[in-house]
Amino acid sequence: MSSKYDFIILGSGTTAFAAACKASSLGARVLMVEQSKLGGTCVNWGCVPSKTLIHKAKEFYAAVRSAPFGINLRAEEPDYALLMQAKIKAVEDLRREHYQQVLDADERIEVLRGHGRFLSPRELQVGAEVLVHDKFLIATGGTPRSLRLPGLVEAGYLNSYSALNLPAFPASLLIIGGGVVAVEMGQMFARFGTRVTIVERGDRLLKEFDARLVALFAEILHDEGVELIYNFEATEVRREGEQVCLHGRTSQGEGDCCLRAERILLAVGTAPASTDIGLEETGVARDEGGFISVDEEMRTNVAGIWAAGDVTGPPLIAPSGAREGEVAAENMLNPAAHRRIDHRTTPMAVFVDPELAMVGISSAQARAAGKAVVETFLPLDRVAKAHVMGGRRGGFVLCAERGSGRILGAQALAPRAADLIHEATLAVRFGLSVHDLAETVHVYPTIADGLRLAAVENLRHQP
Repeated sequence: MSSKYDFIILGSGTTAFAAACKASSLGARVLMVEQSKLGGTCVNWGCVPSKTLIHKAKEFYAAVRSAPFGINLRAEEPDYALLMQAKIKAVEDLRREHYQQVLDADERIEVLRGHGRFLSPRELQVGAEVLVHDKFLIATGGTPRSLRLPGLVEAGYLNSYSALNLPAFPASLLIIGGGVVAVEMGQMFARFGTRVTIVERGDRLLKEFDARLVALFAEILHDEGVELIYNFEATEVRREGEQVCLHGRTSQGEGDCCLRAERILLAVGTAPASTDIGLEETGVARDEGGFISVDEEMRTNVAGIWAAGDVTGPPLIAPSGAREGEVAAENMLNPAAHRRIDHRTTPMAVFVDPELAMVGISSAQARAAGKAVVETFLPLDRVAKAHVMGGRRGGFVLCAERGSGRILGAQALAPRAADLIHEATLAVRFGLSVHDLAETVHVYPTIADGLRLAAVENLRHQP
């Protein structure tokens, strides 16, 4: 059976599907092995359902705070059942239109249902069938990481998947973690009326982002009723009737304390979805976090086996996984192609309100690499559109090479930052300078004009 395919993919999510479509466009035939729903995590349990609810929470919150602007909307209690229907519809529509319909129209791509497990580097067992091939792509994605915290399992906890399928909004929620999932989920639940506490063992949220932007966003969360607790070392979880109690200590040495809520949500990162797929039978190397090790061409250390997407580790975002899948597919079909992935120009965003987005490297990273830089911080209130929209807390950070002015990185906390970051992405990718950006005419008034203003400011400090 497997001889009629040019290669076999383990998984059918964003990464796998991108690889399959790329292979098909090059005239190849591929087989995807999938044990669950077509489309993988992003469509079914991650990006699509979470961003659907986040968007609805933003609209609901806009109605709540509209009165000071003269818009007399009344925000009634959110209808949880209708919200869940909207989430399910978005998932089902995308799975059908972006995945199933594509498969139905493409005879070069096939899907075999079942759990795939390697028996050797050349054999993949799916049910009673053994697929023999000399080229495999592992694209199984990731799963929410858990903690070995005493009492956690017994008390019961949510992760980023199950939190989107509750029968109702909880009255109170404790979130362990201070990363992307924690702040996205935290703000969403808070806007729907849940009392939210985010507990972080470090000294701030979102360590990838500029500390000034994060501090501004933390103020926004606080003003929306989200409690933020830093430097907290969780030690135990206990159930006390209808509530859970998270025991822990703070860095101030105040002794054991207990934080109580109706539910507890773990948001402590992503683990590779690589258990029980027979990796130990292949000899494929993994790093300390369990992620599959690959080179820039998405090759593993075992000839004939490639890997791409979240199963290989950061940046752990669907678009980067899709690009990795395409790179892997081209190299699998043409070993002389030597396609490479370079995530230095891969943007990322956090879908909070206002949004956070970034691309490239920070000033600290640039200096660590021996570069002399000029960094600009432009407060959002310098941007006319922010005054029009009524939200002026935020800003832009622009890092450029001293002398040449070449843009090395950019970050933003602003409305629509996830959209406007692509302008900075193109600038970083193609080596544009702050001079190029400053001289580019922007529509007025727009939030994106903040990038131009940041470039103008950066030019003033260039030698």
